Amino acid sequence: MEPKKHIYSYKAIKATATFVKIIFIIIIGLTIIVTIWQFFSTEKEEFLRNIATISVGGFWAFFLGYFGWRMGQTIELYFHNLKKNR
Repeated sequence: MEPKKHIYSYKAIKATATFVKIIFIIIIGLTIIVTIWQFFSTEKEEFLRNIATISVGGFWAFFLGYFGWRMGQTIELYFHNLKKNR
């Protein structure tokens, strides 16, 4: 009996992954370019101040939430192992 052949080759999967990465980089690059362009072309300082505040706040909220979640997992694992070793 012959081994089962894969539908997609390794090269096709790698090419698709590379294409997706390039698309994401283009999207991120365009977002940065448009944001900087809007930053310099607009005179609405309040709007820009809100964008900066929300961006920094979102950054910190995401990472503090992530680290809190990881710390919670670590504490749960610690207590689980304590209970298991008794």
